[in-house]
Amino acid sequence: MLKAHGRNVKWAMQELRCGESNDELLRVMKVIEELSPYWELIGIKVEDVGRDCAIGFVEVGRKHLQVLGTVHGGVHAALVDAMAWVAIISHYYPRYVIAVTTDLTVKYLKPITEGVLRAVARITHIKEPMALITAELRNKNNELIGTSTMTYWITPTSKALNEVINELRNMA
Repeated sequence: MLKAHGRNVKWAMQELRCGESNDELLRVMKVIEELSPYWELIGIKVEDVGRDCAIGFVEVGRKHLQVLGTVHGGVHAALVDAMAWVAIISHYYPRYVIAVTTDLTVKYLKPITEGVLRAVARITHIKEPMALITAELRNKNNELIGTSTMTYWITPTSKALNEVINELRNMA
C-alpha cells in the first residue's frame, strides 16, 4: 500500500520505480503539486522520480469521466505531459530549464472507468533544444492501456529549481 498525501492508495500490482529514485527531487515535486492549480484540478500526483524518468498517477473520480463513463482522453494527455515535464526537470536537476511541449500523441488501447490511471515517462533522447519522451499509461491492474510520445523544446536558465520554487511560493 502506498501513502500519497496522507491517503492510502492501493495498487494491485508490483510498484514501478525509476531506477535510482531522487527523494530530494520528489519532495520538490510535492511542492509543485501544491502550487500548480492545473495539477490540483486534475489530481496529478508524482509517485517517483529518478534521472530521466517520472511516474505519476491520477485517482479516477467522476470529474474525470466523459459522458459515456470512461476517463476523458484529456486526462490521459495531461498526466503523460506532466510526467514528461518532470522527467526533463530530473535530467537537469538541480538546474532549472524551461521545458515546453511542442508535440504530444497518445494512443489509446483500452478504456478505463475507475481506479488509478498511472503514467511512466522516460526520456528517450535529449539534445538541446529538443527532447523526446515516451510514456506508458497503465491501470490499477498494471495493464497497458495507452502509450504516448512527446517532444519538448528546452531553454536553459541560470536559475536553480529551488529558486524558481521560492519565487512561485512568493507569488502564491
